[in-house]
Parts: sequence; C-alpha cells; structure tokens
Amino acid sequence: MLLIVVCGALLAAGAAIAAAWSGEPLVEPAPPRRDAERPRRAALAHYARWAAILTLAGVATGVLVLGAGGRLAMRLLAATSPDAVGRFTEGQARVGDITLEGTLAYATFGALPIALVSAALYLLAAPWLLRGRLAGPAFGLVLLVVGSPFVDPLRADNLDFDLLGPGWLSVAVFALLALLHGTALAAIAGRASRALASSAASGRRGTVLALGAAAVLLPLGVVLALGALVVAALPRALPALLAARRSRRGVLIGRVLLGAATIAAAPAFIGAVVSIATR
Repeated sequence: MLLIVVCGALLAAGAAIAAAWSGEPLVEPAPPRRDAERPRRAALAHYARWAAILTLAGVATGVLVLGAGGRLAMRLLAATSPDAVGRFTEGQARVGDITLEGTLAYATFGALPIALVSAALYLLAAPWLLRGRLAGPAFGLVLLVVGSPFVDPLRADNLDFDLLGPGWLSVAVFALLALLHGTALAAIAGRASRALASSAASGRRGTVLALGAAAVLLPLGVVLALGALVVAALPRALPALLAARRSRRGVLIGRVLLGAATIAAAPAFIGAVVSIATR
C-alpha cells in the first residue's frame, strides 16, 4: 500500500510540474564560436549542456510519469481484472503483486530507457512541433501513434491484454499517460534548458550535477561518453546539425517527416486500439 501511495505522489508531482511549467520554451545552448581558441573544448562544453538537459528531462519523466504512472496503471488494471490475480504477465510478473523489487526493475529497464529515448527525440524535433503549451501534448500524441503499437504499451499482440482489462480502460489509461509524458517532458526540458543556459557558476554546477547523475546510470553514461568522443573528433558536426534542423528548410523537412511517420503508423495504431478495446 505504501508503494502505491508513493507512486501516486510521484505521478501527482509530475502532473503538477507539467501544468506549472507547460509552455516553457526550449532554450537551446549557445553554439561554440567559430573562432574559439580551443574548438574541441568549446564543442564539448556545448555538448555537455545538451546532455544535461536530456538527462534531467529523461530521468525526471521516467521516474515521475512513466515509472510511477505505469506502475499505477498496472495496479488499476489488476484491480479491474480479479480473475487474473495470481497469473503471470508476458514479462513473468505476477498480477496483483506490487513489490519494491518489481517496481525498481520496471523503472530501470522499462520506464527510464523509454523516457531517455523520448527526451532525445524531443530535443531533436522541438523546432518542428507546435509552439507554446501544445508542443508537449503534440509530441506525446506522436509518440503514442508512432511508437505504442510496436514497442508498447498498446502492442496488439501483447498477451497481457488477454488477462487485464477491460480493453477500453487499458487504451484510455495508457493514452492519457502518453500525453502526460509528452507534456511533462516538454515542460521539464524547457525549464532545465533555461536554468542551464546561463554561463554563470550556477549553470555550470547544474550541468556537472546532471552529468554526474548520468554517470550513475551506466548505460546512459556510456552512450553520452561515446557521444563526447564523436564531438571531440568532429567538433563542428553537432552545431551544424542543430542549426540545420531549425532552419526554414529543416523545419519544413522535419514536419513532413513527423507527419509522414504519424500517417504511416496510424493504421497499425487504430488496429491495435480496436483489438485491445474489444477484448
């Protein structure tokens, strides 16, 4: 019971943050000067700020929304499916058992990786999205349509939906969670980017602390370290890529790609929703 209360408090905190900071624009770290005396050092400092924003936004939403919210969604569906209690899910979890070990495993191997990948995609696609408060929900909707039928949580061949339900409730809960995830991700990324944009000591300390947290999460630390090696080898590549994506042509191409991906995935999404909702 205590674990459910903690998850509820975390999800409420995530929703409150999403509401309070909704509409925060993403403040992109200033690119390194072309005439910098140490171009590699300047490029790595620029990369570090982006990595810090990604870490803060990904870890926060992974814990507050996908982690806590996903666990509560599982508990709700177990409560509405009494005949499934005691049986095992596709992931070999016992329905009805909400343990600390299971929650930590779900957060570490399920929620956090998805949240971090989502954060990276958001930072890439931010210039292509709607402006203001609609940016986060729009991104959450894109993730829902493009990703959920193939990766989860709305994969039609997921055997868990044969155990848990009703199907319409499963669809509604996970759709709302995806929209909240997108909203919170945009809000936290915007707030974090503004806090880290300063070149003052506070901004540098925040960047260092965020990267320290990333180092604790070993897979993320390894990925960011590999990225740093690429940036050191090609110091002008990241600023050029980021500038290209927010140019007029880049925004047009990005929006076309987002629209095409959403349209292409729509039949699979609709099929998955119908399949799950009618079980």
